[in-house]
Amino acid sequence: MFVLSGVAFAICANAQDTVALKNGEKLYVKVVANKEASIMFTYPGEELQNEKSKREISYIVYASGRKEEIHYGLDLPIINGEDDWEKVIETYVEADVAGLTRVQELKAKSGWGGAAGSNLGYKNCIKKLKKKAAKLGCSVILIHGQPTGSAAARGGNVQVIATAYK
Repeated sequence: MFVLSGVAFAICANAQDTVALKNGEKLYVKVVANKEASIMFTYPGEELQNEKSKREISYIVYASGRKEEIHYGLDLPIINGEDDWEKVIETYVEADVAGLTRVQELKAKSGWGGAAGSNLGYKNCIKKLKKKAAKLGCSVILIHGQPTGSAAARGGNVQVIATAYK
């Protein structure tokens, strides 16, 4: 009986949790703390505690079998191609893409300019960027900076740069 309980303890002590990241990677670790915005965990055979933001995590399956879905940050839509461009999320906040996989930098220009046309040009650029991202299978674009407003006001082109993420 003593040997049997010792074996059961050893199995429980070595049980692992699975942390599934939004980028598709899985971590086989022991979750030691579940905070509001992050988790603390250790790798097998190590005592050093690591921290991972919940923005990067999709779900956790604990050693007991319980699954915890993490709904922190963006809920990413499934993009099946360019026809899904309207589902692509645009963000200006770098923290929104934490844990996602960076795919490619994208650029878009529009011929619209001038005082009245620069807003239309900007919207046109965002639409182009979303279509490019959807074609790559990406669900989020991180917009960098602001459009070239001074050039647009003088009648120049509007240009927007973004990075596409999965």
